[in-house]
Amino acid sequence: MPETSIAVLFPGQGAFYGRALADLRDEFPEVGPVLAEIGDAARPLLGDRAVDQLFATRTPDTEQLLREAPEALQLAIYAVSTATYAVLRARGLRPNVLIGHSLGEIAALVAAGAFTPAEGAEIVCHRSIALREAGLGDAYMAAIGTDASRAQRLVDLVGDPLTGIAVENHAGQTVLSGRAETLDTIGRLAAVLKIDFARLKSPYAFHSPLLGPAAEKFAARIADIRQRPLETTVHSPIIGRAYEDADRLTELLAGHFTARVRFGDTVRELAGTGVSVFVESGALDALSRITGRIVETPVTTVPTLLPEAGGAAVLRQALDRLASVGAVAAGSGGGSSADQLRAALLSDVPAEDFEAFWNGRGVEVRAFAREAYLTYLGAKEEPSVGAANAGLNGSVNGSANVSAAAVPAVAVDRDTLVRQLADIYAEALEYPAEVFEEATDLEAELGVDSVKQTELLVRVGNRYELPPRPSDVRPAAYNTLGKIADLIIASGGSA
Repeated sequence: MPETSIAVLFPGQGAFYGRALADLRDEFPEVGPVLAEIGDAARPLLGDRAVDQLFATRTPDTEQLLREAPEALQLAIYAVSTATYAVLRARGLRPNVLIGHSLGEIAALVAAGAFTPAEGAEIVCHRSIALREAGLGDAYMAAIGTDASRAQRLVDLVGDPLTGIAVENHAGQTVLSGRAETLDTIGRLAAVLKIDFARLKSPYAFHSPLLGPAAEKFAARIADIRQRPLETTVHSPIIGRAYEDADRLTELLAGHFTARVRFGDTVRELAGTGVSVFVESGALDALSRITGRIVETPVTTVPTLLPEAGGAAVLRQALDRLASVGAVAAGSGGGSSADQLRAALLSDVPAEDFEAFWNGRGVEVRAFAREAYLTYLGAKEEPSVGAANAGLNGSVNGSANVSAAAVPAVAVDRDTLVRQLADIYAEALEYPAEVFEEATDLEAELGVDSVKQTELLVRVGNRYELPPRPSDVRPAAYNTLGKIADLIIASGGSA
């Protein structure tokens, strides 16, 4: 796989559309547990009504949520980014750096392992509650179609210290934030000067001095949330550098309320260090388009969820694009297990059609295959289920020994298996369970040598009552928890 320097972008305000969460949840199995974790953490803070939006077939659009449930909108934006990254990560994406845009910095820190998805949800909820309780009055954010220097001159002309530049995106777009009366005046000046001016879909005037009281409330609310060491570099456009483990992250997050976002500077800096692929982990493509305007040298920008094309299809296309530049394994867009089955059984069927079929009828197909195998053996009387599975596993493993240890035919949920395996490996190796993800390479990423892998595979075999592995199968063939889970399922392992 060629060496590629990759940044993942986590968008903020406005990065949402009504079916974004449903598109993810319906098509990618790793999304359900992430949303459940976020929902469980948010429910005590925001209540059922806000959280239930995460699980609706279609969430209200951004405009409706802004009017009726701004706290639910903030949670939904965070949930989309976090769930999208879970899909990217499960398919093998290992970025060099993460960049959050305003609210997106919370999702970026979660992606880097500083907080769990549940803790990130708590931070988002406390953020919204602090803003609501602060009573900020009539204020908003607006994008103005000019650079920061010219935008600052307009602000200075009006002379309101509580209104100023919130975000520097690129030479053709700056975001202002502050009191409504002041921004309305700047809007009229912009119209005279023929400069584009548009109010943004944001519930509050973020990154302005107006949010000082809310920042204090927010800091107090999240002070006790524990941070963990960063597993991936997170470069903040707000503090102007990468976060460090010595930073008090909750204090910095509270400080974001009144600090400027210099997104353009951050993207230019990272592109200058060799980052050539920017993946947007969230809904819509605002950051992808902005990045294309910022960077003068050619880079690849990859949005992942666009409503007009169907979110799941776009994310699959994004995975295919990432595979083409060596960022993920080839075939990740169709889901590894489903792709392998499709190639073996129905190679002429489109990947999405086969995956939908397998998800809906896979149990029936497996039962039919077992029955067909017993018929093939010429069994006059159906043997015990365990013996039948032992014969099947012996055949799959290249062994003719039908009397191998019996394996109960118990359906095993793959996600549950991966979590169980993470616990087994964490206990044996004395690592945090969080480091064991489905696609984590045990040797390359965690330093688990082949001797220890062999020992652990024996332990797994005993735990799940697997038949003996053929002597010519090396541990390197099962170097991730995902591959081990697939082995257990293929062998009919017992939970």
